[in-house]
Amino acid sequence: MIQYKWLRVIQFWLLSLGLFGLLTSHLTSEAQAQEPSLDDINRVASQINCPTCRGISLGNCPTTTCEQWRAQIADLLKQGYTDQQVLDYFSTRYGQQVLQEPPPQGVTLWLWILPFIAFALAAGGLIYTMRRWRTNTPVTVTPSPLADDYLNQVEQDLRRGL
Repeated sequence: MIQYKWLRVIQFWLLSLGLFGLLTSHLTSEAQAQEPSLDDINRVASQINCPTCRGISLGNCPTTTCEQWRAQIADLLKQGYTDQQVLDYFSTRYGQQVLQEPPPQGVTLWLWILPFIAFALAAGGLIYTMRRWRTNTPVTVTPSPLADDYLNQVEQDLRRGL
């Protein structure tokens, strides 16, 4: 009977320690999720265009505006936004041109499709041309009478010189 009590006490303590471990790991993961790292901020910022410079991503631009936008990205990530939600936030607020890669929808869908169409057409043209080259009949060369006269004259000149 006494051994059974000790078994219950040990089970209680193990269960308590397990629950405590789960609780502390959950709290630390929430604390880590609230503070985004510089890598997290730059990962999202590299997908957004600089509002003042052309052709530079937000992650690489040293302007004051970009610093403010990166701080805003950090705030949004701290609030629990995902990367896509942050991108959607900026694109709805400032337009689609703020994104480094246009989304594959609407008019910009052609930007995603046209390279594949061009590649398929080029490959088809190459295959067609190569088949035509292979199926061409060989050209037979018939010597002309002028060539015969010329060759005879060359042979005579060579004999005289020898």
